[in-house]
Amino acid sequence: MASVLKVIQLKYQKLSKSEKRVADYLLEHYSHVSNMDIRELAEKAAVSVATVTRFSHKVGMASFVELKISLRDAVKKDERPDDVLYQVQQTYNEVLIATSTLQTIENYQRVVDRLNQAKSISIFCIGSSGLSGEEFKLRLRRMGKSVDTFLDAHSMVLRASTLTSEDVVIAISASGQTLEIVEAAKLAHKNNAAIVSLTNYEKTALTTLSAEVIYTHHVDGLLKDRVLNTQLSVIYVIDSLTALLMEDEENALNYHKTLDMLSSYLSEKKIVHALNV
Repeated sequence: MASVLKVIQLKYQKLSKSEKRVADYLLEHYSHVSNMDIRELAEKAAVSVATVTRFSHKVGMASFVELKISLRDAVKKDERPDDVLYQVQQTYNEVLIATSTLQTIENYQRVVDRLNQAKSISIFCIGSSGLSGEEFKLRLRRMGKSVDTFLDAHSMVLRASTLTSEDVVIAISASGQTLEIVEAAKLAHKNNAAIVSLTNYEKTALTTLSAEVIYTHHVDGLLKDRVLNTQLSVIYVIDSLTALLMEDEENALNYHKTLDMLSSYLSEKKIVHALNV
């Protein structure tokens, strides 16, 4: 996707209700806008012409004409075959490329520095994000980090109430507005813990509390009427953070040490089981 579509995604939560209608229409039909004038787009999105103009300015365009040009550049020749596997592959490629361009290596490195220096790491996540959080927890534990996941409002608040400035919270919320996570993050922030958020949008309740933000890509609607793993972008971020963390000699040593001990333990269990059969 072209940069203007990413800008629309990042600024979405700060748009007015009518401006969101313009955004929703463009994100779904951006390939058709190059043939429209401003009045036609306003009619399609059920808003006024003035709203389209305000929207254009809010996403960094000088005018609707400039917006059209940027959207035209985003259009790809959609000549994909009617092949479900190919469509899934292309969608995954799109998500990964878009996620990779939403932040720089410096953003990642600042997060890695905080994780390496943290006394403890708490991962706040709910629903499908919990699976991603659990995966990251296992990786961090293998590196010798003191880390745990908190998957419901009660446990998040209890944990947040005991945090200090030496601790880091990783908050995973696509919308940046998940009530349980935001409320727990507020308490952690009050206790001076550093908040690192993984989210789709800027300037949300969560990002305003965050010391560091890593943006993930909004995947809804990329494959209409098909089930798509909404955590793909989050997993990309976790893989990137893991790769950078493993560049630290101590992290890498601990990681391989724990894997070796686990392998040895499992081998011993197999031997004992075989003797008892």
